[in-house]
Amino acid sequence: MKLLTSRWLVLVAALVLGVTFWFRPKGIDGPRPAPVSMDGRDFDHTGLTAVLQQVVGDDGRIDYGALRQHPEALDRYLGQLRALSPKSAPHRFRSNEARLAYYINAYNAFILAVVRDHCPVEDVNTIYPFGGLFWRVSFLLGEEPHTLSELESQLIGDVKGGDPAVRFAVVKGANGFPALPRTAYSEEDVRARLDALSQQVARDPRFIKREGDAIVASQLFEWYLAEFGGDLVGWLKRVAPALAEGATSVQYTPFDWRLNGRCGG
Repeated sequence: MKLLTSRWLVLVAALVLGVTFWFRPKGIDGPRPAPVSMDGRDFDHTGLTAVLQQVVGDDGRIDYGALRQHPEALDRYLGQLRALSPKSAPHRFRSNEARLAYYINAYNAFILAVVRDHCPVEDVNTIYPFGGLFWRVSFLLGEEPHTLSELESQLIGDVKGGDPAVRFAVVKGANGFPALPRTAYSEEDVRARLDALSQQVARDPRFIKREGDAIVASQLFEWYLAEFGGDLVGWLKRVAPALAEGATSVQYTPFDWRLNGRCGG
């Protein structure tokens, strides 16, 4: 009996160690950055804009192959994120808008980097099993590690001001999201662009459309329905009233997790 008990203890210990290893965040960092001035200037996102203009096609598809062939610009921007963050240099992020733009841009840059580094990819959920890309992989912001899940739910959540359009702006490498813009978000334009993004999504039949008396919407709305006031029709009455008029029910379509670009090229 003692022998059996000992074996069970060893088995349980091995299982605990295995689970601990699996859930331990794995780091994917940018390179060690060059020295960054701490003179109080705003954080510069032009490096990400250069990347987006390089790889976002006219059709909104991402050329991850180009990122693999020419990784330097994205790596420099990752270095900036690693060096400075709203927590490590708060004097450079004095408004919620500055912090929100930083975190949205960081999220999108990290997705670009991890897909680039794991090409060929057909579905971002296959990079790590069980959606591990979002909660298992850590990235550095101001030398502090964060997972994508933490970045979206905590850091962005703290500064988004209740705006559900943020869910459209953080693009998780999948067809089911709007296309990445070709210009990084900034303190000056982030709120206006989120408002415009809400209008764009509400008028795009890929995300939401009318079929008889029903609103047919992407599963994205179902996942975050609470952020849309718990009432999708009510939200539509504010952003696209003609679409919402007379609607009596809502149906959701499966989310498209296929990659929003190509790895070749």
